Amino acid sequence: MMTGAPSLSVCVVTYERPEFLLRCLRSIDAGTDPDVQVVVVDASAENRGDQARGIRPSVVYVHAPGLAGWMTRSRNEALKHVRGEIVSFLDDDVVLRSGWQGALVAAFEDPSVMAVAGRTCNGVVGEEHYPLPIGRLLPDGTLTDGFAALVADVVEVDHGIGANMSFRRSILARLGGFRDDYPGTALREDTDVFLRIRALGGRAVFAPAAAVDHLPAPHVRGARFDTRYKLYGRRNHMVLLARHDGLRSRRLRRWVGVQLRDVLAAPGLGGKVRRAGVTALGIAWGAAAAVRDARWRPLPASREDALGRELREYLGAGPS
Repeated sequence: MMTGAPSLSVCVVTYERPEFLLRCLRSIDAGTDPDVQVVVVDASAENRGDQARGIRPSVVYVHAPGLAGWMTRSRNEALKHVRGEIVSFLDDDVVLRSGWQGALVAAFEDPSVMAVAGRTCNGVVGEEHYPLPIGRLLPDGTLTDGFAALVADVVEVDHGIGANMSFRRSILARLGGFRDDYPGTALREDTDVFLRIRALGGRAVFAPAAAVDHLPAPHVRGARFDTRYKLYGRRNHMVLLARHDGLRSRRLRRWVGVQLRDVLAAPGLGGKVRRAGVTALGIAWGAAAAVRDARWRPLPASREDALGRELREYLGAGPS
């Protein structure tokens, strides 16, 4: 046990990937102190609570098949059960590296830090070197990555990565939890929560020593970077920018321009035609969704709907 450290809850949401979930739980059990709370929200058809408790007897296992296909709603369900002052979310296909807990707690020693993105290593040659600023929202509406980069110290960021992200309980209470209406692949739901924290004046940092290995599981539906993924990506990114900056945002218009210019970069005529079709459909879908889900001005960072109020009341009560 880390004496004097804030209490920690680690949340894992999962869907029909039992072997990856159990591998992740073994890693958490080996890599965290016994008093760290572990919450699993499993949207799978089969209840695997006994298997989870066989690895970590104290695990809070929530079987919620009604949440299948809604990762962010599963995250909000997890928030109804957390006890810690720091709340971490790990994907079910990651494995903790040694020192993760200590590095995470150290990053939160600065009271102005409200969110921490940990290093997420994918086993790609050269990924430890990233030439751009890590985790930034650029003026043209694009996002920089670099969450596998190996840097010497903690780095200020605008956004983080959902596979390995942590927050102060108090800031999640102010937000009223995650926005849970980024459909399909849920792409940009992690960016959204970081940008909302920044809008409230909280700092977000990248902590390279709070590292995990990402050993990707197959998608239950489709594959990463397939057409479905790209369509949802464009749709959700437009909604994100419209909510963050408002529908009149110059950044949103610049991002649309970037997407249209990228059509010309596709190899061959066939590639250009295919990319043009996906881009046009994704932008049109995103524009319709943005008009419905955003406003002329930026949306408030805090949720004020029934679920937001419920989560705010629970999280605001403090660790139990």
